[in-house]
Amino acid sequence: MTWKALAKKAAALGLAVVLAGVLALTYAAYRGAFRPAVPITVESGRAGLALRSGALVKRHGVEVGRVVGVENGPGGAVVEVRLDRHAAAAVPSDTRADITSTTVFGEKYITLTDPPDPSTRSIAAGATIRAGSVTVEIDSVFESLTAILRAVDPAKLNVTLSAVAGALRGQGDDLGRAIDDANAVLAQIDPLLPQLRHDMRSTADTTEIYADAADDLSDTLTRASTTADTLVDTADTLDHVLLAVIGMSDTGTQVLSANADPLTSAITLLDPTTSLLGEYAPEITCFLQGADEARTLAEPVSGGNGASMLLRSTLLLGTSPYTYPDNLPVVRASGGPRCGSLPKTTMADVPTPYVVADTGANPFRDSTGGRRLVPGSLLDLLYTTSTPGRPR
Repeated sequence: MTWKALAKKAAALGLAVVLAGVLALTYAAYRGAFRPAVPITVESGRAGLALRSGALVKRHGVEVGRVVGVENGPGGAVVEVRLDRHAAAAVPSDTRADITSTTVFGEKYITLTDPPDPSTRSIAAGATIRAGSVTVEIDSVFESLTAILRAVDPAKLNVTLSAVAGALRGQGDDLGRAIDDANAVLAQIDPLLPQLRHDMRSTADTTEIYADAADDLSDTLTRASTTADTLVDTADTLDHVLLAVIGMSDTGTQVLSANADPLTSAITLLDPTTSLLGEYAPEITCFLQGADEARTLAEPVSGGNGASMLLRSTLLLGTSPYTYPDNLPVVRASGGPRCGSLPKTTMADVPTPYVVADTGANPFRDSTGGRRLVPGSLLDLLYTTSTPGRPR
């Protein structure tokens, strides 16, 4: 073999090596081997048969990386992804991933979507994302359908479908109206879904409260059963009581109906009196309490036997008697109710003060000089006629 022939073979071999290198570099460049990348992991319950190494990773419809491997893990599929470093800077750390495809027969790819309120931090190398959804493949549908057909008897399925077809035959209009009505109902319910969700959560809280109080509720129901038994045992007595109440109500209705006007008039007339009693209620209370105190002190004097009283009495000088017409009654007292030293009068309150009011009489008005003897006043009161200016 001449040197020229060897040179041709060496040139051909070198050209082949160069072409192989160019092809390898082209393939590596296509796979992104020379681009700076951020490796992340996408976990999913399944990845499907159409997701392979080299599948695209898109965000907002733009390629941002590729799948470099799909492996089986303890919880399903583990997809290794390499994101372009420049594109990864715009991907938030809380991005979400979905494994989807253009058609049921097309190859799958990974779509990255941002949450409503994305994080301001970019995704970091080594991050793990949980896939939210995986598009169903036609082979999975066929597999599920085959499993169903294998479990269902075709003859029975044929009978069932024939019965359904017979039931629906000629009912198209009614079925259409039913669907329209259902759509209208759902359209009205749709705005209420947030409130329904809130009610459901509130119902869960209420259920937990009732669950905590289950023992108390059980005890209450047990006691209620005892009460119910008592009511059953006394049913006849309750019937008599209810009949008596009904009879009394009928009689009361007749009496009140016949005397409605007089009762109304009486209540109207009593209004000023009750108003006055209401105004002076504190004084009446003081008086009754003071009378009770006096009774308590008087019981030892009377011996406490209700038949005798032990007294040590004498005649005291009195105040001046009333005179006519100077002491005629006058209704001009004011100032409201007063309790004075009542209800409990102590020795420090003796002598108790006298409240002067414009009532036409003041027994102490002419007694500034002390008590005085008025001879004959009792005889004049009993045996003489009243004359102006004379005591009576």
